[in-house]
Amino acid sequence: MRKAIQSKLYRKFLLGHLLILAVTGLLFLVTNIISLSNTYNRLMDNTHRSMANTTSLLDTRILDLQKLTLTLSRDTKLLPYQLQESLQYPYLIADELEKLKALSADLDSIGLFYRNTAYSSLQNTIFTDTGIYSPESYSRLVGDGRISPEILESKLGQLRSPILLSSLANENNPDGKEQVLLLLVPLDSTPFSSGIMIYKLNYPALVSNFQLTIDSGSSLIAFDQSNMPFLYVKGSSDLAWSELERAAQNSKARIPGYLFLQETSSKQKIHVVNAIRRSDYFREYDVALTISLTIFLISLALGIVLCFRSARKSYQPIQELSNRFPTLPSDKLTKGNTDELDQLTRYIEQMRDESIHLSNMMHNQEVLTRNQLLLAVLMGKLNVDNTTQDNRSALHQLFDTRHTSSVLVIIFDDYNSKVSKEPLSEQWLMKYTICNVLENLSGVHGVNYALDLAIDNGIVGIVSWNNEFADQWEARSRAFSEQIIAFMNRHFALSLSCMVGEPQPTNDLHQSFNSATSLAEYRIFAGKQSIITPTEWSQQKIENTTIDKQQISDFAEALHAAVCSKSSEHLQLLIHEMEESFTRLEDAPTFRLTFQQIIFTLNQLVNNIPLSHREAIKYKLESLAEFQSKTVAEACANLLDAARSIQDSLGEDANNNRLYASMLEHVSQHYMDYNLSLSTVAEELSLTPSYVTRYFKNKNGLPLMQYVSKIRIEKAKELLETTHLSIKEIVEQVGFVDENNFSRAFRKREGVSPSQYRSNRYS
Repeated sequence: MRKAIQSKLYRKFLLGHLLILAVTGLLFLVTNIISLSNTYNRLMDNTHRSMANTTSLLDTRILDLQKLTLTLSRDTKLLPYQLQESLQYPYLIADELEKLKALSADLDSIGLFYRNTAYSSLQNTIFTDTGIYSPESYSRLVGDGRISPEILESKLGQLRSPILLSSLANENNPDGKEQVLLLLVPLDSTPFSSGIMIYKLNYPALVSNFQLTIDSGSSLIAFDQSNMPFLYVKGSSDLAWSELERAAQNSKARIPGYLFLQETSSKQKIHVVNAIRRSDYFREYDVALTISLTIFLISLALGIVLCFRSARKSYQPIQELSNRFPTLPSDKLTKGNTDELDQLTRYIEQMRDESIHLSNMMHNQEVLTRNQLLLAVLMGKLNVDNTTQDNRSALHQLFDTRHTSSVLVIIFDDYNSKVSKEPLSEQWLMKYTICNVLENLSGVHGVNYALDLAIDNGIVGIVSWNNEFADQWEARSRAFSEQIIAFMNRHFALSLSCMVGEPQPTNDLHQSFNSATSLAEYRIFAGKQSIITPTEWSQQKIENTTIDKQQISDFAEALHAAVCSKSSEHLQLLIHEMEESFTRLEDAPTFRLTFQQIIFTLNQLVNNIPLSHREAIKYKLESLAEFQSKTVAEACANLLDAARSIQDSLGEDANNNRLYASMLEHVSQHYMDYNLSLSTVAEELSLTPSYVTRYFKNKNGLPLMQYVSKIRIEKAKELLETTHLSIKEIVEQVGFVDENNFSRAFRKREGVSPSQYRSNRYS
């Protein structure tokens, strides 16, 4: 490279490319600056529009209610003498106010209060759409006790102009509470109005509306004309209420990391402060700036690199061809020879010659890895005597002069439930660990190898025994099999079983492999974490040959009679006897044949049981026929459970109500679980969802999930009447997914909302 830079021709090429890069980069930089400026201006405009919309929304809501007040002042039905005459019929007053409440969607409640009235019965009384209250009871019941009765009475007695009264003004820690917001408006424009409209605004709806207009990471607080807070929207920021209020009321206060945006409405003089994390506010601008700088720097670096490469490529055909390639040791150029093209030609020719030579070497013999060669021997696909000399040499290197080898097959007991659910990397780690443990433990006995052949979800190990240990192969195989099982159980919580093949010469190693895999069938008798050797197993089979296999085949007929007899003790005794007989026999084919024969016999009895139980038991028997049990005890336990189900159902009246009672009991115990569904009920009762639907509707008249909704609504009504729990807490106790779902279901069934239902009960 230094030689190239010293060349004038190379510098000329390089300067030309750099000039093009400089002009292009300058244009790109100017474009980015304009784009970033537009992004910043758009961000500021959007923020100002959002705050203006927020204050305008508050202005509009309050002005609409003041206009409503002017309309109400002309309503003769609400004059004092009219109310005096309607005291005997308070529902008429409530209906009238309910109609007025419907004129605004922002109202949660509407009330009317007269002061200095000539009618003593109207004094100290607030008429609302839900009932008649004193200021104290209104504050406690309608205001949820959040606004002090003394403050409410004071404002009602001194009111001269519309004011907002909020529970935020007298609470130390309002975070997480549902606030109360009242608007008090005189009925006419005289300084001492005798009538006052009390509007309880829907505070959660106002908060929800403002949460849609502000960023999720900001908090908003609003003050009325007297600088009292009446609305607080908490975003996802960690800014405390007290800290936000102090900073909002003090124009010089600052909170590190936060930006304060303020806006005052033109009509109601409502002051709104929005506290936004600076990182959130400038996120879009910061992201755009970061992306622009990253692209610019990457483009600049890439451009400089490309300039050097392009200049080098332009200069290379003239003087620098040879510098791109190293000089090979075989090049026999004279020291003074500087012809780069000739040097390049020689290099290419030598590379071609070496590639041809390497290709010939690769195709002169078949290259087999150690595992591929051993796999061919295990499968009997490689005849050691008739194979190539290279294969015989490779086998001789593996087994040396040892003439006796045996195979161990190590199988995972719970492969499908444990190992197969792990990531492939974790499965590989477990298998690799077994291979290492086998080779380390068996190393003192001879040479050893372990292969992951994925045969029956296990590992295949080969031990080529030293001559002094050849006659101890079975005891030593059992010893390090126990160590492998203990190691994997201790460190990976995995259960393994080991099958030991009979020792064979290397030429017949596939016979040892076949004898080991054939023993895997008898794990159903030996159980999990078993070690099965040919000698021990053949001896057990000889001892058990006296068992009459015909006696076991007769179990199907005996089981049929035991089920029909309806004697649970006889049935359990027969299954226990059958388990002992199969365990002693240890004949896997006979066991499987008899097991399927028994299931066929039980299926014939299913037609004699009531229809309500038939489908569930058929499903259980089908699952039993397909399920592969790990042990004889497990298979017999499942068989006993199915036989008892049939025995309990035989002879019952088809019109019995046991299944219906089970469904009702399950609903009464789990209705508060919002995950309760038709599928979960059907699974619990071992039935199909379609059958549960037909059966329950036939018994009850309602579909199952409609009945569940009815139970939940009845429980919710009880809680609304007898407790002071919030709507959210009631929703969690009766099993509805959320409050909206609960409110829709409650209104559809009862005709009123949950809040109205509770208010009507209390009034």
